[in-house]
Amino acid sequence: MASLQTHLEYNDPLIMLHRSGKPGDELKPRSDSLPIINHMITLLETPSEFHKVQISNMTEITMELFHQKRSLEPNEFVVNYTNGIITFHPSLEGHSKICSYMGRGLIMYPASKIYAMASRNPDVVVTLQDYIVEIQNKLNDAHLAMERVEAVISEARMALDKTYTATDNANRSADAADQASAAAWDAYKTTRLVFMPPAADETQMKTMYPLPEVGWTVQTYTDGKRYRYDGRKWELIDIFGSGMLPVNEHKDGLMSVAEHLKLKSIPLEVKEKVMVFCMPYVYQGPQETMIMFPFHGEIVSIDAICGMAGETDTEIYIEKTRNLKTWTSIMKERVRFRPQEQFDDRTSELLHSSVEKGDIFRVHIARQGMGIQNITLEMKIRI
Repeated sequence: MASLQTHLEYNDPLIMLHRSGKPGDELKPRSDSLPIINHMITLLETPSEFHKVQISNMTEITMELFHQKRSLEPNEFVVNYTNGIITFHPSLEGHSKICSYMGRGLIMYPASKIYAMASRNPDVVVTLQDYIVEIQNKLNDAHLAMERVEAVISEARMALDKTYTATDNANRSADAADQASAAAWDAYKTTRLVFMPPAADETQMKTMYPLPEVGWTVQTYTDGKRYRYDGRKWELIDIFGSGMLPVNEHKDGLMSVAEHLKLKSIPLEVKEKVMVFCMPYVYQGPQETMIMFPFHGEIVSIDAICGMAGETDTEIYIEKTRNLKTWTSIMKERVRFRPQEQFDDRTSELLHSSVEKGDIFRVHIARQGMGIQNITLEMKIRI
């Protein structure tokens, strides 16, 4: 088993994970997919010099030869086995490489031991921990401000709801007055019905009878509607077939009882589609795989598993877009893998669950745990 050593254990310890390579404490095979930045890649663990670092279609040269040549060819690289830094040719800047090696462990430094010279006169040293604390304080202040803003918005919404209620009441009163007026007019005009030859639709009816008389009644045979002229306009008074009742479990209606029961027996799961992201090799940031969904629907669940568990937390969220330029996260709480767990902790929560036809989705790894690989993420969508 790898030995875990700490220094300054009572004051922000320095943590070192070291494997001896002996039986019971074997070196760990790793494959890190990392981008080349400033001509270099820093491996996630210190590699074994005996087993070497393997990169597809590239050749490793020794440090001694590198010092003699003072330059690298595009297909060459050199490894510092002391700190795990790999140097590449400048033409490969920004490319990602999969580095396979046997890991001997790593050293984790606390934020309070990493410093920056903030000023030279006089010398002022600020640690990374100082910056983290300051950022956290700013975030806390921003959170409090947001809570105050949300409280004001909530009060404004309550006032607006009251206004809507008053408006609705006024509209209902006006509608009631209109209905009373219409009822009185109908009582006066609907005593006379003179049936005229039918027309195809309302447009043809108005063409056939440009100067109608009060009481003329015409039925349109395309939609079964029956109109009567009340002296001012053609009024819809009936729809042929509208008296048919809806079907229920005991009596036929617009469909038979058997068809109704069969329709109700279809489970909701039949209307669910599953979108699957398979990622054998992952790296921090947006992944390359994108999937377009061809239906309207609603996301009902998101689940994830991994073939190789990580040694630290992994956080994942899903983004969507419609133009491949602007990506928006749909997560309120991210999908999270705990250390040494192959299933997510089921604490993820959606911020936007609705799906439009043509929405494009991708996976974004916000925080990659050490050693985690072969992740499969499933998203169920009910259409």
